[in-house]
Amino acid sequence: MIRAVMFDLDGLMIDSEPLQKQAWQATLRCYGREMDEATFARLIGLRISEDAGVLRDRFNLPVTAEVLLHQRTERFLASLPGRLEAMPGLRELWADLRARGLKRALVTSGERRYVALVMCELNLDGAFDAMVVAEDVTRGKPAPDVYLLAAERLGLPPAQCLVLEDAPNGVAAAKAAGMICVAVPNEYTRALDLSAADAVMPSLLAVRDNLDVLIR
Repeated sequence: MIRAVMFDLDGLMIDSEPLQKQAWQATLRCYGREMDEATFARLIGLRISEDAGVLRDRFNLPVTAEVLLHQRTERFLASLPGRLEAMPGLRELWADLRARGLKRALVTSGERRYVALVMCELNLDGAFDAMVVAEDVTRGKPAPDVYLLAAERLGLPPAQCLVLEDAPNGVAAAKAAGMICVAVPNEYTRALDLSAADAVMPSLLAVRDNLDVLIR
């Protein structure tokens, strides 16, 4: 029986991909480069430090990945206040999980400073029973480390955890951790291969409506 639900952040809880993409586009344009859709699709689900390495190599940029990451991060964080909104159905699903007494964990490839800003913007400070962010593990998704650490922090075996993800790397991480995984794709991930998930649902509202089946 499922006793906890684990949430990815970007693209699942919030529609952050457009803002992520804009920050990378602005950074790349400083070097006379343009982000293309295929390259952006490669970034989804990776840690932001990994994104920087991918883009440095892809566009043969004359800076280190660390410098590129810093430039992008400052632009991105400055763009967030007042522009973040919860995905449709998040509040309703959250209320249902609380009513059922299910534990909740946030498991994200995002860095701590970013996650703290998002939690403040969405008024979700203190709302999770456990959190795992990029700095907490050496290996990011698709390795299972983030989800295994979240289960450890909840004091639950992986088999009692349900994961909600929006991208293939996240699905792979959840399944490698031995967890049930439901994919809830967004406009950027809908065309990607999510067949490894135990189920694919169109929205968080659909997850809420099917909880009786998902957690039994």
